[in-house]
Amino acid sequence: MIYLLLAILGSGVIPVIFRAFEGWRVNLFWAIPVNYVTCVVIGSVLAGDSFSFSQLIVQPWIALAALQGLLLAVNFFLLAHTAQRAGVAIAALASRLSVAIPSVLAFLLYGDSLTPLKIAGLAAALVALYLCTAPDKLSGALNSKLFQLMPLLVFLTFGCYFTILKYLQTHYLDAATYHGYVMAGFGFAFLSSLAIGFGKGVISTAEFRVLHVVAGLGLGLVNYVAVYSLLRVLALAGWQSSQLYPIYSVGVVAVSTVLAFICFRERLSRQKALGLAVGLVAVALLNR
Repeated sequence: MIYLLLAILGSGVIPVIFRAFEGWRVNLFWAIPVNYVTCVVIGSVLAGDSFSFSQLIVQPWIALAALQGLLLAVNFFLLAHTAQRAGVAIAALASRLSVAIPSVLAFLLYGDSLTPLKIAGLAAALVALYLCTAPDKLSGALNSKLFQLMPLLVFLTFGCYFTILKYLQTHYLDAATYHGYVMAGFGFAFLSSLAIGFGKGVISTAEFRVLHVVAGLGLGLVNYVAVYSLLRVLALAGWQSSQLYPIYSVGVVAVSTVLAFICFRERLSRQKALGLAVGLVAVALLNR
């Protein structure tokens, strides 16, 4: 269970870090690539001599690692912009709606048991995440293009990412290859983030600051812990991914929301408070 807690805490802190970056004036197009370099270094240290570059490139999962690296880079930029423009809670919650994709596929691909309580728990989790993610009816942001497009993009990219992660954990990875895979995925994410930055023409030496590097180092440490812990969680004996994903997602929502209130005084509306309450019910149902 320690890995589940670490995965929830790490993933819940990331949107808060992105929101803080705005106040600190951290350039995302420097910090995010540095974050991925940090993850690669951590992975190489923890993997030890078990993996070399020549061994990594011949692994059967290397193509999927490249795809996940691209998704990681895109996801982070989407998550960062959403957190800074729409708030931490909405950013975290929009990404967690994507739990529907791997949870439903778990029944079809991995033979997860389907019981009335689990169906009710999954439905409750999705309702909770929707209530927390959807803009309030009285909010002027309801018709904003940000709320029309960003949540959809975040939903699709995170859903694909989590689906591939579960597929890899089921068919290719074990405890001996987790660090090597995470390191490879972050390596491809680094290359993808550089390509995005250069493609947008926003990476400039004139914008370089030591602060951006320090911010990227901290983000990378949290990011590595979150992804590695999630892999270990998906491998827990006696647990099914259709249970774990909703519990993980609701936990991330709760952590992000509480931290957003403590750090930035982002208050919960009645709608979002109701969503969190429904989420707790969902966790209880999924664990029965």
